[in-house]
Amino acid sequence: MKKNLTIKDIAELANVSIATVSRVLNNNSWVSDKTREKVQKVIDEHHFSPNLMARSMISRKSMTLAVVVSDITSPYFATLVEQIEKACQQAGYKIVLFDTQSANKRSESNQVIAEDQIFSTIVDSQLDGVIILGGNIDYLNIPEGYLEGLQKLIATLPVIVVGRKLAHYDYTCILRDQVNCVKMITRYLLEKGHRDIAFIGGSPGVYMTGQRVSAFRETLKQAGIEADSVQVIETNFYAQHGYEAINKLLKSGRPLPQALLAINDRVALGAIRALKDNNLNVPEHIVVASCEYFPGSEYAIPRLTTVDHQNNVLGQQVIHQMITLLQDRLPESLDIPPLLISGESA
Repeated sequence: MKKNLTIKDIAELANVSIATVSRVLNNNSWVSDKTREKVQKVIDEHHFSPNLMARSMISRKSMTLAVVVSDITSPYFATLVEQIEKACQQAGYKIVLFDTQSANKRSESNQVIAEDQIFSTIVDSQLDGVIILGGNIDYLNIPEGYLEGLQKLIATLPVIVVGRKLAHYDYTCILRDQVNCVKMITRYLLEKGHRDIAFIGGSPGVYMTGQRVSAFRETLKQAGIEADSVQVIETNFYAQHGYEAINKLLKSGRPLPQALLAINDRVALGAIRALKDNNLNVPEHIVVASCEYFPGSEYAIPRLTTVDHQNNVLGQQVIHQMITLLQDRLPESLDIPPLLISGESA
């Protein structure tokens, strides 16, 4: 007896996600004509007709979402997960958290979990959707195993990625503003009269670092400052890396710049500690600012001048978009503008 095809089978044959097949069946206008034709061709060839039982199977929900995070100890991820969980509770959902520890790649760490293994676990579990926060998707060189696991994941469940959008992968992406936050804080430093500004932190292998450094250089260029003269010291994203950046700066033999722009608050605080250990005070000897606010920096001495990315709003948007996807509707994008926080450090 010939097997009755399911929506999952149609998705695999058409090489699209289950959500895309569902959109075609429900005549959702979000699907492109090319994709719609590809799915419809498979449907017609196999005489597929979703019956009521099949529809009820699709609508069965566990009311549980997976959240994959690359380092829960990072203030950015911790804050965002907190907001996502609050929004989930309000919507009647629970979350299952997977912490890969792939963001803080320390040589002594043996706790890193392969993300493609986590994706396989999620596919085999009864979960309604997946939210991916950072990880290998943010790196310039993405492992092939990760991409294969991601493809299987998005063919099975609705997937939202907060971060980078990869071409040819059918997932919903919520892009963070990595450009205007840098332009805003760099212009602030320029308006304060600082022309010699160094950028510290971030990693050359991470997509976001490139975006922020490019925005930094471009803003200085627009102010008539030669990009070649600008110091950029890429270490990583944690406090110890801000400390390391200052040591490199002081050992370089170059004069101390007027201002430092750190990739985030943790790097800024590490830099301030290193400066203090070298008898240099902020802001008396050098000013320090940050591209990204983390909760608690307002209690630092001095209080940091930084940029709030409004992660509370971002967390609400993530869940709103996920619920919209689960209802097979097109999510509406929402711009979340960064907010400048003027502190004592710059």
